[in-house]
Amino acid sequence: MEYKKIFRSKLAKNLRNFLGFKPAHFLIDYEKTNMSVSDAFFWRTDNTFKTIFSFSDILNLYFKDDTSRVEILFYNKYAELIKTFKIANLKLTNKLLIDSFFLNGITDYGTFYIYHKSNKDIGTSIRNSCYTGYSFKNNLSSFVHGNTLTSYTSYNNEESHSYIAGKSTFQKQIYQVQNNYNFEKTEIMLMNPCNETILIEVNKEFYELQKGSSKLINIKDDQLIKIKSKCYLLRPVVFNYQGIYLDVHHG
Repeated sequence: MEYKKIFRSKLAKNLRNFLGFKPAHFLIDYEKTNMSVSDAFFWRTDNTFKTIFSFSDILNLYFKDDTSRVEILFYNKYAELIKTFKIANLKLTNKLLIDSFFLNGITDYGTFYIYHKSNKDIGTSIRNSCYTGYSFKNNLSSFVHGNTLTSYTSYNNEESHSYIAGKSTFQKQIYQVQNNYNFEKTEIMLMNPCNETILIEVNKEFYELQKGSSKLINIKDDQLIKIKSKCYLLRPVVFNYQGIYLDVHHG
């Protein structure tokens, strides 16, 4: 129906979010084809961390596309592009080690996005929500799958959109991690997936995040994690430490 198409348009979604009427969590046109949608993945090279990204050649695996390739864009915590990495000869399953050597000596944290490319008209769009592993002090990696879809680009690079998460105008949203933490140390990683600056409250501490920027936050002992912001789905990645043991998971 034509009215449903209008209701799902980007303009309508912004209006719905402004009014708080059936808000849209993501400002994306789900009817678009030949689009590669990427989650926001976190990389860490700080404090002895190494990051492993494990992903599939989705276009070849499901659509037998022999022109399939990927482009991975790396950003620092201020959402500044620091590296573009292209892989043309893909395997069905692939692994990429992200350490300070790979990032030209950078020991910090940030985000990255993966876009699948093709010379063909596949006729459908895909989302990459593959797995990121984190190794602390060269110990066994703890893996977690993609967090929140954040950007997309066409297979042929003709169209791209970043920071597509929806936000409310007036009412703050509450995201509470439903778990008590009794570890030696707990951190959460957040990034702003919205296309403008947002104010974030984490356990009564306030942080301002520019669009696309990320923040690593230390959580005090035995605290529930409660996040308030105007973003509809501000989902953290949680790092729990217990001796040499590291557990990484979504909030």
